[in-house]
Order: sequence, then C-alpha cells, then structure tokens
Amino acid sequence: MIVKKDGIVNEIIYENTVYHNGEYRIYPTISELKNLVQEIIRSKATAEYIRFTPFYINAKLSQQIEFDGYMFYMECRAQVDSKSLENHIGLCLDKDYIDLNDEEVRQGKILFPLCKNNDLETYKKSLETYIEFLDELIPKLMEISKSEMNLKDNDLAFGHFCFEVQSE
Repeated sequence: MIVKKDGIVNEIIYENTVYHNGEYRIYPTISELKNLVQEIIRSKATAEYIRFTPFYINAKLSQQIEFDGYMFYMECRAQVDSKSLENHIGLCLDKDYIDLNDEEVRQGKILFPLCKNNDLETYKKSLETYIEFLDELIPKLMEISKSEMNLKDNDLAFGHFCFEVQSE
C-alpha cells in the first residue's frame, strides 16, 4: 500500500502516480512527467525533496533498464550556499566535486539542484531546466538502452521511457 504523504507537492505526485486506493504505482511517460511538473509549478509549493528516476522499458523483449545515474534529485534545505551545492553534487555523483570535469559539473547542477525551503523561484527554475534537459538526456539514454539491451531497429517501437517519481 502506497501511503499518501502530507503536503501539496506530495499530494499532486500521489494523485498522478498512484491508483486503485494506493495499491499500484503509475510511472509517467515523458509527456506525463512534463504535465506533472507543470502542475507542481502551478501549485506554488515545494517539497523537502523531489526525485525523478528515468528508465526505458521494452515490451517486445520484456526488459527494462533503470538510469539511477541520471536521476533528478532536488532537495530543499534551510540553508543553501555554493559549498553545500558542491558537496551535494559530489555526494550524488559519488566523487569529490574538485575531481569533476566541466560536463559533470554542468549536468550535476541540472540533475542535483538545491533550493532553500519555500524558494519557489529556484524550485520552479530547477524543474523547468530539468524538463528542457530531457531533450538532451533522452537521446543519450536511448543510445545506452540500445547498446545495453542489444535493441534492433524493429524493437524500438515496442519501448518507451518512464519515470519513477518520489517526494517527501
């Protein structure tokens, strides 16, 4: 049983990702995720954290691949500064921030943003930036899926990307 958590964002996520009285979870497609994010932005509310984990599922092959390394994870905290952001990105990437290359830093800032509690503008901007980043990320994940799952051209029509959505 999936429990409905308190808070506006948590309720929006529950209403869009759970059905049959909390017995089953829905994994939104790219379009559904974009709509969900717009609904969250319109709510003018934040959550302690929000996480989107992409995965590709192929019905023909009965296989799926999860992309934990490309999850979006935004945390809201009482205090946020550049040092805490660097530490957060480093922890999420399991590397010291100082050892990250420019591309890892760029992607880390998109995938693992921090915002101050109730900072609606940063929260909104981070969500919008991630949704825009999907235009770059999804083709990359498709190439990984093709390689890892040995997908042929005829297999592609039987697959799609979905997202596990979590919040607190």
